[in-house]
Amino acid sequence: MQRRINITGFIYASLLLASLCISTCITGCSSSSSHSDPERDRVKILHMNDVHSHLDATELDLLLGGEITRCEVGGMARAAALIAERRAATPNHLVLHAGDAVQGTMYCTLFDGAAEAEVMNAMEFDAMAIGNHEFDNGDLWLADFLARLDTPILSANVSVPAHNPLAGRYKPYVVQKVGGYDIGIIGLTIAGKTRASSSPSSEVHFEDEVIAVRGAAEELLAAGVGRIILLSHYGYPHVLSLARQVPGVDVIVDGDSHSLLGDFAPYGLESSAPYPIMETNSSGEPVCIVQAWENSKVVGELNVIFTGDSVAECSGTPHLLLGHQFSRMGEEGKQEMLTASQLGSVYAEIEAAPQLTLGEADPQVAQIIGFYAEQLEDMAMQVIGYAPETLPHVRVPDPHHINPKLALGSTLAPFAARAFYARIPDADIGLINAGAIRTDLQAGDVRFESVYTVMPFTGTLFTLEISGAEIKQTLEDTLENIASGGSSGSFPYAYAIRYSVDATRAFGERITELEFRPRNAEGFIPLEDDRLYTLVTNSFIAAGKDGYATVADIKQQRGATDTFIDVNQALIEHIQALTLENMNVTALSIEDHCIKEYLSTPDPTDNL
Repeated sequence: MQRRINITGFIYASLLLASLCISTCITGCSSSSSHSDPERDRVKILHMNDVHSHLDATELDLLLGGEITRCEVGGMARAAALIAERRAATPNHLVLHAGDAVQGTMYCTLFDGAAEAEVMNAMEFDAMAIGNHEFDNGDLWLADFLARLDTPILSANVSVPAHNPLAGRYKPYVVQKVGGYDIGIIGLTIAGKTRASSSPSSEVHFEDEVIAVRGAAEELLAAGVGRIILLSHYGYPHVLSLARQVPGVDVIVDGDSHSLLGDFAPYGLESSAPYPIMETNSSGEPVCIVQAWENSKVVGELNVIFTGDSVAECSGTPHLLLGHQFSRMGEEGKQEMLTASQLGSVYAEIEAAPQLTLGEADPQVAQIIGFYAEQLEDMAMQVIGYAPETLPHVRVPDPHHINPKLALGSTLAPFAARAFYARIPDADIGLINAGAIRTDLQAGDVRFESVYTVMPFTGTLFTLEISGAEIKQTLEDTLENIASGGSSGSFPYAYAIRYSVDATRAFGERITELEFRPRNAEGFIPLEDDRLYTLVTNSFIAAGKDGYATVADIKQQRGATDTFIDVNQALIEHIQALTLENMNVTALSIEDHCIKEYLSTPDPTDNL
């Protein structure tokens, strides 16, 4: 009797288990997951984005031990070492790059992407999305750069005709085998920004981002690929909206917005969101979204556990890569290396914070970078143009200056403003502060080092929409800043607008006769108070420093776009473009100079 009961129970249990398996498969399990193996369902994604040719480590101030501490941060050799370590420890992994590998330092300017490509090949990325800055130098340049890469290049919303040099250089998506499962990786390139601020030819077509990703995801799902990663150069928070509108996407590895994710507030850094961000796709399933800041400072480590073709768990760490160089401001106002005792305390704090990661450089990648760095030093002396006469610089116009050319102020600053304007095709006005320029551009050969001598500060180009009335207010703000005892470096120089300055008048009345010249037009027209203009300027002005309060307010209220184009690179490229047209580096004509007339005050102490 007992034996019959056991057999009956066994048969019942077996039938019940079979019924549950059939029911589960009907409700959505993929055939690929019919055998459950926790290790096979784990995928580690190591990712970077927006490196912008920052192959070397940089410096960053962090709050460590309650004090502002200058730290050595990032660098692709240090990133390579961390990636190699994690890759070796984890069989199921992907190493992904979310775009903008180039444009931002002299490595790209001098070597046309060769240095970045060699470093990336050594790091063995599994896929890379095309970023907007990959298009900065046009289709042919990008095609040559992609040809150097061993990595699969992806963009689902970019299409070109068969005769275009980019044809065949990239795919909409790729399928990788990870842990025995197929994982589809879809690429995406931000459309509007690329068309407006980079240099794709008219042959390059950009499809709407959501439509393109939806179509690619549906193709993968129809082919039986149920685990899908979107490798996007689209930006936070754009991807949050996109995630909700497409089916099947499980993970989004993003770039473009240079967003720092994770908890870095204790160390004095402001982050955009947690790491990772969770959303829900149009299929009602979870989507895990990550990004890894900028300039090779962070490597993201995302751990995903799948159940079937859905994300069951998602967690990870954004590793802020630290070297072993730490200093603090000393009593004499100079940076001083930390003592052994201070270092011990700092190391203990870093050890307790998984998002702060001490690391060594990968020897192979360090050697590659070192090879190009040596050439970089030699090439700093390379001639890029010729100036038949010195372009002198003075912060504030001086009608009584011994050099009559400085009666209307600097000749170099408006030239630099024109370089900003030339770099951004849809800009209406270029603006620079006098303090950004530190010395004259001497007559004779203009070299790479010449640019960094006259404009030594780091910074990027920002664009924003500003009304004519706000432009006038901005100019008035800067003059009032000087009159009130602020830095004379705030004096404004511009391109495509011109104005008269009467420094003897009261705040709000000093700027008159404001005029604007549209692109490709020969003459100037009155600046319209209510019309919006696209302004390109440097990050210093965009931050509202030295009296540029109106610009800062606009940035906060309506937003501004960091193009991440280096200010020095913009000036270099402008000089190179003139040279290619057999033109010299010369001062702007009187008609193009931004200052039409300048009336100084009789008080020599007010700097106006």
